[in-house]
Amino acid sequence: MSNAKNAFPAFGVVIKVNDLDACRTFYRDLLDLGEPTLDSSFAVIFTLADNFSLILEKVSAPFLEHASAATSWSFECGDIQALSKRLENCGYAPLTPLRGSCRTDFHRGRDPENNVFLVKERPRED
Repeated sequence: MSNAKNAFPAFGVVIKVNDLDACRTFYRDLLDLGEPTLDSSFAVIFTLADNFSLILEKVSAPFLEHASAATSWSFECGDIQALSKRLENCGYAPLTPLRGSCRTDFHRGRDPENNVFLVKERPRED
């Protein structure tokens, strides 16, 4: 999408971050979300599906330092082990299996600002 007005989806998840550059790199390269559909100094938008996006919004606010501001989201990837290894190789904690939850097929990870994300392996097509 070349038009910034059209880049803002009707549905999505907004994660407010202090360090937009570090988070852009993390989500684009480590979580392999691809190139953003909008990439500016105040927001980065990754289109995940038709009319649904993950939005990183730059905000410098004290409330971001508190757990009450935490946002988490979930997605599927092709290979959980490869993603976990990629995170480890870049200095992040490896993915950990979710325990004590009905979402037993999910693993938990954290972005550069300690926001939680949940990921599960995409079912293989035979």
